[in-house]
Amino acid sequence: MTLGVILTLGGVTGGRGQELSGSVTPSSAGSFDGFALPSVPENWADLPVKLSASESVSYNSNINSLPIGFPNLRGGPQGDFTATSNFGLSTRANVSGQQLFFDATFGLIRYVHNADFDSNIYSLNAGVDWTLTSRCSGALTASLSKSPAALTELVGTGINYSTSTALNETGKCAVGNGYSLLFNSGLTTITNSNPIDALNNSRTTLLSAGIEYTKGYDTLTALASNTENNFSGRNGAEAVVGLLSVTDFHSFTLAYTRQINANLSVTGTIGLVGTTSGFSLGLPKSLLPIYTLSAVWSFAPRLTLNANASKTVAPPTTIIANAQTSYDANVILTYQLTPKISVVTGGTIDYSSSTFTSGLAQVAFSPFFTSTQKTYGVNAGLTYAMTPFLSAALNAAYNERVGPGFITPEDLVTVSLNYTPY
Repeated sequence: MTLGVILTLGGVTGGRGQELSGSVTPSSAGSFDGFALPSVPENWADLPVKLSASESVSYNSNINSLPIGFPNLRGGPQGDFTATSNFGLSTRANVSGQQLFFDATFGLIRYVHNADFDSNIYSLNAGVDWTLTSRCSGALTASLSKSPAALTELVGTGINYSTSTALNETGKCAVGNGYSLLFNSGLTTITNSNPIDALNNSRTTLLSAGIEYTKGYDTLTALASNTENNFSGRNGAEAVVGLLSVTDFHSFTLAYTRQINANLSVTGTIGLVGTTSGFSLGLPKSLLPIYTLSAVWSFAPRLTLNANASKTVAPPTTIIANAQTSYDANVILTYQLTPKISVVTGGTIDYSSSTFTSGLAQVAFSPFFTSTQKTYGVNAGLTYAMTPFLSAALNAAYNERVGPGFITPEDLVTVSLNYTPY
């Protein structure tokens, strides 16, 4: 059904999916009893509500994310095919100088053999891009989403669906001479369907403020943030072995962005992060350095390189801990083979370790869940733009998670058809 919707909307047979109809004439040419009807949009992208659809079929060689040598207690084949259908809509409206927006996507994931893992997925975003006088602007966004976690985002084995609800606000007010004041806040709740991953269920509150200086192609930003992470999936039993129910993150960062020329831009961030076991106005006893470095370089007319490296200290996602220290590096190379065909290839490396967790946790929990781990990934893809709004893609990826005494490999191949009229 999804495939039929995509092909119908895209107008593949006509090769002009962006056009509503060549036979429709603007209604402004006529009137009804002196009342002029609104003009009919000439393109799908001009509609007040934009529709999108996608259909993908994937094969995963390790659907249960099991390390080599681990038995499959669920039975059935280790690899499986999945079909994912997504339908979306989005709209924008300007009201009294403010822009309201709404984006929604609803989808279905179906497994050929592991039908117990079938689920609905969705993503909703609504809010306002606001302006206040000529100096202040920002955004207020409410969001709700549910999606499956990738191998590199899992703690344990099996399938994990992560559900997130969030309310976020960002704001910036210019104060003159290139300086602006920044203020951000947010409330995010994350729950996981996998029992092991559920130990990292959390409610996170963010408050940050800073100052930004912009001159020409250079931007310098100083930001101080406090993030309180409440682990809603933990109880007294976990506290006995050193797993806290509340961890507070205090961070101080300095970021620099430079557009060197039309083909090269760089961004760098350095900072310090410290944690406390609960909210505190005082500085933590120890602060750990963090950094990020990224560059986008179009070093040939059709060739673009994206490179990123970072060290972060943040709430845990792939291990059971009070915090997680991660070192990441990734490279993506994009080649525009023809105006309609692009090729993408890349690789990632990640090293994660538990932070601020008592050694007693190793007694109650397997090192599989709490110790350091590394993940590696390589991927390659091909995208073909049939029309400005309709595209097909083929992607292949290999991911591997390595920990104390285990290796978890995964091969993933995906074929997709996407209709996006904007």
